[in-house]
Formats: sequence, structure tokens, C-alpha cells
Amino acid sequence: MTPNTYGVLLLSFSPHGHQRNFVPLFQRHPRVSIVGVADEPDIPLALQALNRQWATQLGVPYLPSLDQALALHGVEVVSIAHQQERNAGLALRCALAGKHLWIDKYIGATLTQCDQLAEAVRQAKVKTILPSYAYSQLLEQCRQLLAEAELGPLMGVHVEAMFSKGWPRPVPSPPAPGLEAPGRWTYPQLKRELLTVGAYAAALVLECLGPLTWVQGRAGAYFFSEHAATHTDDFGMMTLGSAGGGLATLCGARIGVATHPLGGPLKAHLVGSRATAYVDGKRPALDTFLRSRITGAQYQPPAKDPMQWASGSPVLGASLAADPTGLYAGLEDLVAALDEDRQPRYTVHHGRQLIEVLTAGYLSAAAQGALVSLPLEPGH
Repeated sequence: MTPNTYGVLLLSFSPHGHQRNFVPLFQRHPRVSIVGVADEPDIPLALQALNRQWATQLGVPYLPSLDQALALHGVEVVSIAHQQERNAGLALRCALAGKHLWIDKYIGATLTQCDQLAEAVRQAKVKTILPSYAYSQLLEQCRQLLAEAELGPLMGVHVEAMFSKGWPRPVPSPPAPGLEAPGRWTYPQLKRELLTVGAYAAALVLECLGPLTWVQGRAGAYFFSEHAATHTDDFGMMTLGSAGGGLATLCGARIGVATHPLGGPLKAHLVGSRATAYVDGKRPALDTFLRSRITGAQYQPPAKDPMQWASGSPVLGASLAADPTGLYAGLEDLVAALDEDRQPRYTVHHGRQLIEVLTAGYLSAAAQGALVSLPLEPGH
């Protein structure tokens, strides 16, 4: 009996998302077929052109209407990679149409949006996955350590997630105190990095320590003038307390190009009652340190991509892991979940919990580090 092939619709190549990174995964998997590219009609002309370019390159139709795209023959899964404020509404329409969901990082911009999507998914009985958080080498190694129980009961966790991207410049003058509150996440020339990068660290903390009861956040030490001018964060930290008494700290940041040989640190410290462990998500790796590559390197980011949303950081090494980000493992899990009629490991319900923790962190940072209790009150 020939196994099913699942048709995937690619919903938007927005520069705020990672659809371009998912394409090789879908092309490589023998059980997956890309059947179309789609978006909404009210998007900017530049994004329309980019979507059409990708559709032509992939040899599939471009449909400038989601309703039209959902009616396309062979669509079983929708890969959603729009800007965060639009993800929930688009995902909800796809779920109500009976389509399974592969969602890039965030299911919505507010808890209200997240709750609406989670309920629609429950009623529609579709499968959902947020592949960015549950399958990386860092998390897999932490899981293995905790399963072996050699650390003893886990008392604390520290996670560092930073991207060596963008070209730091002096901030002309000290910015006025205060941080933009949560709610607006998308800006033309920047990303809020405690959200964008710190989300990976927060997801690991949630898996290791379980439900959290309070959060404290800090942000406002700037590497980039764009963030300083808009009172948004390029570096943020959180301290989190769990219902079981465990304590966690994390930081998420964009620290500038060429500040780390492997594109930025990604590591965790696990503190148990009997032992501690240090896990480096970029190791094992093959390092190359040639003097000419260091002294003569041109590290300036591309002029059309100054914050390097779509381009990588120059690195002096390569991870030896076959799938360091775990995205292919996530796709394998989704295909198996469709075959076995079960949910994947990390669903919209986990994504909703993650957005709540990050929102609490931003509420705290905007209030100069005031403690914020979880769960949050309705309305966020």
C-alpha cells in the first residue's frame, strides 16, 4: 500500500516569517508536496511580487485570495508564515476549512486571538504544529539529561539564546526610559528580540519546569539605534518561577554580526539537587579559524537586509548535528501525526502558553521589572 502524500499550501513569504526556510524541508520529504503559494489581496505590492516569484520558482500556482487557495485541490496542510498580527486570523480560517496547520513560531499577537484559534482547532479536530520550539538539538539533549535522572529533581534553569545578526551602531544619545508595552510586535525595520529570540528559551523553560506562576522582565540596554528610537528591545531578560518552586532565568537578544563563531550562543544550564549540566545547542561542531578569514572578512550585512532577517551570519564553524534546529524532525512528527490521527508534540495549545509567558515578561519590563503573576487576567 502506497503511503499518502500530503499537499502543503505555503501562505505568505512575508519577510517577518521563515517560509523560505521551510521550502527545502517540504521539498526533501518524500511524503510532502508543495501545491501552491497564497496570500491575501491587501498585502503590499512588494510582498505580492515576492510571493509570485516563489510560486514561479516552485512551479506551483499563486493564489492572491485565501478562500480561493483553500478550495485548491490537494491542500491538506497550510504552512503559515505571515507577520504575527495576522497569523491567528489566517490560521483560524484554515482550521475552519478543515486544514491542518504548520505555523511559524507564533499563533497570534494577543491571548484573545490565541484562545480563539485554540478553540477553533479543538472544534475542527485538525492537527497543528509549531515546529520551531520542540525539536532542536538543545531541547533534545536537555530532555535526555532530565530523563536519565542523574541531576536529581530540577531546581533551576538558565537559557541563553542570541543571534549574531545586524550591524550594531552607536545610539546617538541615551534613550528616554521606558519600553514599548506588548501588543505591537511587527515593525518595518526591526524585530522585538525578547519575543523573536527569547521565545526559544522560554519554550525550553516551560518544558523543563512546567507551569509558571510569576515572571519578571528587563529590557532597554541597546545594541541597535533602531530599537532605541522606538523603545523596543534588542536585548531582554526574564526571571521565572514555577508552580513546583523551580527558578529559571533566560535572555534573548540580537547581539550583532560576527560576535560569535557559530552565529550566536544557544545554551542551557540545568541545576539539579545532585548535579548540574551545561548543554550547548551548537555543539558538537567543526571549527575553522584561519587568520585571513578573521582579519579580512567583510561582515557588513546586505544593504537590502540590514537586520539580516533573510540572511545568515558569517560563521567560523558548522554544527555536526544532522538537524540542529529540529525542523525536519518536526515535519516527520507532523506526517506521523497525520498518519496516526494524533497531535504532534508541540501544538497551538503550547503556543498559547508561550505567548502568555512572553506577554507577561513584556508587561513586567515595561513596568521596570515589576513582578507579574500568571495566569494573566483576560484581555491581554
